[in-house]
Amino acid sequence: MDGHTEAVFVGTNKHCEPHEVIDEMLKFSKYISVKKLPSAPKDFIVVHDDPTRPQPRIDREINDGMTTVVGRVRKDTVFDNGLKYVLLSHNEKMGSAKGAVLLAELLKDRRIL
Repeated sequence: MDGHTEAVFVGTNKHCEPHEVIDEMLKFSKYISVKKLPSAPKDFIVVHDDPTRPQPRIDREINDGMTTVVGRVRKDTVFDNGLKYVLLSHNEKMGSAKGAVLLAELLKDRRIL
């Protein structure tokens, strides 16, 4: 219901622990270059410790649907230095309408439009 959930498997060049990946996701969210734009959410990424999250009905409206919610970050053996996690984004807000407005704001801010 209006939430796009993905199971993500990642292979990194170097070994990294799940907590390091979470720290980098949160750092990215905090310092992303479009943070100052009017449509930008307070948090681009939120990470849950709860092993049952993210869930579309619970998490899709965080920051009015503009935040990607991540959970279940853990090691995996599919790839060398493998990690896996689940993410959720609102496909009708960040994924389309509001995401398009944010992109237009970015293009204007960078004087491309």
